[in-house]
Amino acid sequence: MTANSIKSSKAFSVFKDSAICIVVLTAATLAGYAFKAFQLADADIIMLYIIAVLVISIFTSKMYFCLISSLVGVMLFNCFFTYPEFSLSVHDAGYLVTFVTMFITAFIAGTLANKLKRNILIAEQNAREKEEAALLAQNEQLRADMLRSISHDLRTPLTSISGNASTLISGGDTLDESARQQIYTDIYSESMWLIEMVENLLYATRIEDGRMQLNISVEILDDIVQEAVKHTKRTHPKRNIIVDMYDEIIPVMADANLIVQVIVNLMDNAVKYSDEDSDVTVSVRRENAHTVVISVSDHGSGISDEEKEKVFDMFYTGGSRSSDSRRSLGLGLALCRSIITSHGGTISVSDNIPNGTVVSFTLPIGEVDLNE
Repeated sequence: MTANSIKSSKAFSVFKDSAICIVVLTAATLAGYAFKAFQLADADIIMLYIIAVLVISIFTSKMYFCLISSLVGVMLFNCFFTYPEFSLSVHDAGYLVTFVTMFITAFIAGTLANKLKRNILIAEQNAREKEEAALLAQNEQLRADMLRSISHDLRTPLTSISGNASTLISGGDTLDESARQQIYTDIYSESMWLIEMVENLLYATRIEDGRMQLNISVEILDDIVQEAVKHTKRTHPKRNIIVDMYDEIIPVMADANLIVQVIVNLMDNAVKYSDEDSDVTVSVRRENAHTVVISVSDHGSGISDEEKEKVFDMFYTGGSRSSDSRRSLGLGLALCRSIITSHGGTISVSDNIPNGTVVSFTLPIGEVDLNE
């Protein structure tokens, strides 16, 4: 903020507080005339000016406005409500004591009101600082959990990759073809898992920093689903993936790349947490004229009701392990929820009867311009 803008801000604050004083004291004087018309006592009119000073103390920013308004209130009472009217002269010496008492009372009341206002502001500031400190501590704990999860989950695949590579380097010629192929497959599998984890971490960083850019347009849902299924079949060629959707073109408002990532994450979870000989199903249905529901279901061990409330939290794993004994980093479902929420949709998890899990999310249906 420049020096000129600071001066302008201070000048505006003084102007605003001065206007408040003028308006409140004028209102008190007009109310005093109404009191006088009903032949109320001078003490009642004095009380009006004390209340006016209280109001001014609450709504102005500086203490000296309380002092000035107390003095001006005494002068207004003397000018308009004591004999001789419209003059600052004092006909009755007893009014001098009244003026001094009125000034002291108004000033003390205004001071107390000002202190009360300051205490309230300080309490609100302390509450905000505590809230910010708690949020900072939560973020630090989240980062610490992330580092622990990353260090733990990187160690296993990296150890496997380095161990297999060492085996190939030191004795690759002595291994038969099937053994070498198995080592190549293990290295490829561990590498793909690391790539997936890094991609999810990048998405998590973009979401946390607010840098996720959405390129939402009208997309054909069938193309998005087929692209996600194709990607999953490349990484899990032995798994049977069933696509259950109507033979109709359903346009949706979506960022195609991000929704593909969501479906891939959900199918990866379904594959990891179910038996190798079980099916994974991707189904699509219209919920109403404006919304479509996409579901990914498996026949694994399922998720308990207690964990259903937590599975979308960042870095929550519940201690679960996949069918290949790897521990999840706990990013996939949290990222899915962030992406779907940014599309104006919802995501939920439910039981797949008789066993397994169904994760469903919604997307808004778009309109296709046939003239394009």
